[in-house]
Amino acid sequence: MGNRLPLSLFVLFGTLCVTGRTNAAPRASVRSGPTENTGTTPHLQEIFLGRCWGFQQLWQVSPEVNCTDLWDKFFGAFSYREPCDVMASSYDPFFQASTFETPVNKTMFWSGTNVLAHAYSDEGHRYRTLEDTLPGHILNGLQWCGSPRAPGFNDTVCPQCENRPFWPEASKFFAQRARGDVFVMLNGTRRDASGNPEDAFRTTSIFARVELPSLNKNAISTIHVWVIHDLDSDPPYSESCGKGSLSQLEQILSYDGFHVICQDDPPSLRHQQCVDAPYSPLCTSVTSKAPKKNTIYNSFLSVVIVSIVLNL
Repeated sequence: MGNRLPLSLFVLFGTLCVTGRTNAAPRASVRSGPTENTGTTPHLQEIFLGRCWGFQQLWQVSPEVNCTDLWDKFFGAFSYREPCDVMASSYDPFFQASTFETPVNKTMFWSGTNVLAHAYSDEGHRYRTLEDTLPGHILNGLQWCGSPRAPGFNDTVCPQCENRPFWPEASKFFAQRARGDVFVMLNGTRRDASGNPEDAFRTTSIFARVELPSLNKNAISTIHVWVIHDLDSDPPYSESCGKGSLSQLEQILSYDGFHVICQDDPPSLRHQQCVDAPYSPLCTSVTSKAPKKNTIYNSFLSVVIVSIVLNL
């Protein structure tokens, strides 16, 4: 065969053989709280300042918040005090200095859906959780507690305290700023540490105790309740829209004058679950109906090669 294959064929072949990259798994988000046998997070101030400036650079916060001044207000709220003697109001100067506005129709609350909620919020690009705001981003996953002695914090042990005011206070400020359509993601197949079923809407949760009562009814159009169920659980579910604790939540919201829309397993969230569990039967039953990329590529490539060879 004397004729040479055209360069465009090799370019086409290389293009068709390239495989796409999968997205990296999102970082899990944890609202911190003191635990036994561990003290204040090492290098807390350095982490605080780095996250503060980094967040503002990413989101182009205007007017700019002075991170050093913000640290002073945060540290002053708990330093040189007994760990369990800090009041919620002590953090008010910090929250007032880190004032943030959540875009309309973007506020999302969560309870029992930590990983999925933050994967779906896409670090604030799709929705905004508390952890996607400046104060939440700075302190997420960190731990701190005071000490009457220098240097003002305990770096050895932070005891379990009944009164841990930071995250409830942060949640209150976050909820007060919700506007437009608001979204709540709850776990309809929630279980405790022993594997026993729990309510999707727990009256002891921060969402029930703090965020829900702090919502401004006049600023909110609709509350969308998304009830998520594990991929390996089978219906009928005892916790779903109109059933179990979700019925109680819908009654509370309606009584308070909110327009409520409850939905079990929205398709977009099912797809998000399948990103992390692609081989789950629920996910494979969906993906098996779609044409395989490699099959399409190979078929198209074969047609192109045969056509060129026949014309040589």
